[in-house]
Amino acid sequence: MGSSTETLKKPSLSAAALKWIALVSMLIDHATEVLYVGSARAGAPLFGWITYLVLRGVGRLAFPIYAFLLAGGFYHARSRAQYLLRLGVFALLSELPFDLAFQWTLFDFGYQNVFCTLFLGLLAIWLFERATGGDLRGCGLWRGALGFAAILGMAALARLARTDYGELGVLIIAAMGVFRNRPLPRAAVSAALLYAASPLEAVSFVDYGLFALYNGRRGRQPKYFFYAFYPGHLLLLCLLRRLLYGL
Repeated sequence: MGSSTETLKKPSLSAAALKWIALVSMLIDHATEVLYVGSARAGAPLFGWITYLVLRGVGRLAFPIYAFLLAGGFYHARSRAQYLLRLGVFALLSELPFDLAFQWTLFDFGYQNVFCTLFLGLLAIWLFERATGGDLRGCGLWRGALGFAAILGMAALARLARTDYGELGVLIIAAMGVFRNRPLPRAAVSAALLYAASPLEAVSFVDYGLFALYNGRRGRQPKYFFYAFYPGHLLLLCLLRRLLYGL
């Protein structure tokens, strides 16, 4: 009798699958922060401090995934200008819901939403690519220095504007782009930056296993859904907090 062997397919994840993981992680993180703080201010915390930290830890998975996909999306975008414009538009649309959710006011210019960080991170990659031609190893000393100066300039803007994840967020996105074809340096640099942001960010190191499963495919994605979800879910969480706690 002949023998037959089944070929086991290697597990893989599309960009859409990674976005869903990031979205669920972000939702858990933001729901925990908005509702826990609301319940604590109302004098009846939903759960204990340890549960709060665990749930916020789950939320750490989101940003590195968005940074990874943003950097990859830059090199596959039909129009980089439109990609950047889209991020800028949603940064503006998200600011009011962000301030309501986390700053408890309609307008607070002291801290800006994560779309601002994504915008500056994408701009940093674009400027780096323009300066170096996209090839760090063959661009020469001066062009390489100019590319890194552009990245540091965008990081400085993020620090000045006090965006979510700040200058480290921009540097993480830039690392994902600069080392997009070199997994080990990409992981080492971005992981070090994440840990520098907060030791709790070490939970997000799980993401690097997910990146290894990325198959390079876009997957099915509802148009603009992942963009609109950010301001939309923040508004809904604010409404829920008000219904539950009157805050």
